[in-house]
Amino acid sequence: MNTQVKEVPTQKYFIYRTETTLLNVNAIAMREIETLYATAGQLGLDTSAPLEFIYWGATGDVEKPFILEIALPVGDEEVTIPAHYELLEHPSFKAFAYTHHGDFSNIMPVYKELFNQLFAQGHKPTTQTREVYINWVDLTSSENVTEILLGIE
Repeated sequence: MNTQVKEVPTQKYFIYRTETTLLNVNAIAMREIETLYATAGQLGLDTSAPLEFIYWGATGDVEKPFILEIALPVGDEEVTIPAHYELLEHPSFKAFAYTHHGDFSNIMPVYKELFNQLFAQGHKPTTQTREVYINWVDLTSSENVTEILLGIE
């Protein structure tokens, strides 16, 4: 696996946030992404950057609750945000990064290997993990390109 340590810059996001489990992420995504984009468009937000999923406290245990943010990077527009959404800036952070190509339906072994490499290289993870959907077709597409960012201290 070709990984690198990188500094992810500060970014402002238009966010749908919820507490969930890994078992429910796909159902939430199917329900919320289209509405998130539509609402951002109605507000006049620039949504040209790829969608991100930001996981706070996800451990790999499919039944353990954590906070999921479905996050659209946006510019510095100041708008009134409707209920159920947030507009906030996440600070820069250091990440153990890997770009995954293809099918995302069985991603857990990839995460396991990434964490094995992270620990083998002496890094300590934080509670933040991100998936940046650079090119997304559908869950099983060979054309998917997803950057996985594991927060590290």
